[in-house]
Amino acid sequence: MADEKPPPALFRRMQAASPPPARNGAPWQTGLTLDGEPFYPVGALDRLADVEHPAGATNLDQPAPDTFVLDWTFDIPGDQHTISIPGDGEGQRLLSIPYWGPATEKTVDYYVTHRVEWAEQPADAWVAVSFDGFYPKERDSADILIPLGACDELCPS
Repeated sequence: MADEKPPPALFRRMQAASPPPARNGAPWQTGLTLDGEPFYPVGALDRLADVEHPAGATNLDQPAPDTFVLDWTFDIPGDQHTISIPGDGEGQRLLSIPYWGPATEKTVDYYVTHRVEWAEQPADAWVAVSFDGFYPKERDSADILIPLGACDELCPS
């Protein structure tokens, strides 16, 4: 980015699919383990932070077109802000692949909080979110796998 005259905002695309797409044609949770046993994405989900990825885990496949519940482009305005990584959501979601992520505080030059509404009702208890359009298969970024819970005070009425 231009150091002398940075843009006033950045633009990103976020896509979400439900159910999450397969992984090499197998269910998305294939290879994930919890306490050395296969991870099943049902029941109590209070130990998501303990779920482990297999060595060489591959990214999720491209979702089927009829599974998209969101395809949204949004802006991130220039706003210097200190954030905590991994943030408040730690243990409330999974990453699709192992991803380097040290616990730290970092000052960022662009920051925003958006409340996102689904364009379509999710068809599953899980949603996969990608900031790279689930493409290419060899991407080096992780998609986010989020279990949907009960509606809270932020849900629209």
